Amino acid sequence: MLNIGLLSLLADPLAFLVAFAACAFGLVMHNVAQAWLANRYKDSGPARYGFLSLEPRVHLDVLGIIFLILLGFGFPRPVPFRLYGAKEAQVALMGPLAFFLMAFIYGLLAALLGGGATSSFAEGLSRAMGVMLLHAAIFLFPVPPLDGARVVYAVGSPQARRFMDQLASYGPLGFLVIFLVLNFAGVTSAVIYGLSGLLGTIYRAIGL
Repeated sequence: MLNIGLLSLLADPLAFLVAFAACAFGLVMHNVAQAWLANRYKDSGPARYGFLSLEPRVHLDVLGIIFLILLGFGFPRPVPFRLYGAKEAQVALMGPLAFFLMAFIYGLLAALLGGGATSSFAEGLSRAMGVMLLHAAIFLFPVPPLDGARVVYAVGSPQARRFMDQLASYGPLGFLVIFLVLNFAGVTSAVIYGLSGLLGTIYRAIGL
C-alpha cells in the first residue's frame, strides 16, 4: 500500500503530472457526485455554493492537495448539504462510489493506452487508479469527517451517533490515529483488496 502514493513517480515527470491531475480530478468528482444527488433531493446548498460545477477552486483544499502529493491520500472541501435519514446516507455514499468509478475509468484508459510512446500516461493513470481505490476504501470508514461517518449519523442508532461525536471531538489528531491503526491492522488493505477484486471482475466481464 505504501507504493500507491505520487512521490515515487517523480522519476517520470509526465507520469507524475498525469497521476496528480487524474487524482485531483477524482477529488472534484467525489464532490460533484454528492452535489448532484443532493440537488436531485431538492437541497439548494450545493448549487448555491458552486459545487455542481467542475471548478477546481470550489472543490479542492490546499492542505488536501499537499496530503495527496506527500501521502497519496487527499481530501476535497466538504459539500454543504442538509438532508436527513436515508437521503443523507445516499448522498454520503455517492462520494466513495465516485472514487470507485474514477478508478474504473483510469484503469480502463491505462489498459487501452498500454506501453510504448504512451507508457508514461499509462503509468500515471494506473497509479491514479490505485489512489482512487484507496480513497474509495478510506472514505467508507465510519470516522469523522469521512463519508462513512455521515452514513452513521444519518441512519445509525443514538449510541452510534454519540460515538461519532466522541471521535470527532479529537479532531484531526484522532482521525490520524484511527487511520494509522486501521492501516497497520490491515483493515485498509483488506477493503482495497475487496474493491480491487470487484474492479477486476468488471474488467473481465467487459473483456479486458
